[in-house]
Amino acid sequence: MKVLSIEYPTPIENGCDKKNDNIDVFVMLENGKSYCVTVATMDWIYNRVGERYLPAGVPNIIVKELDYKLIEEAVNEYAEDDAYWLRVYSMSQGDEIPD
Repeated sequence: MKVLSIEYPTPIENGCDKKNDNIDVFVMLENGKSYCVTVATMDWIYNRVGERYLPAGVPNIIVKELDYKLIEEAVNEYAEDDAYWLRVYSMSQGDEIPD
């Protein structure tokens, strides 16, 4: 599925730690569906690991660092195969924005 736009309610340059943080992004697809997804860095995830496992929580699209191009690449991959992974993410979150 083609991604028409990715919007950032909080721009990366507004205080994000590019290597150790997370942000929400809004994704609009060509079929008119919109999703709010959380993008987190590997370090942010690693720093939340308990003694033996990652505690239950919100699923994230995981990237090496918060960078517009890298996030776009990751979101485009999640949108492949008729947006299969965005739809799975949405079902686990309940974050699909209604039509």
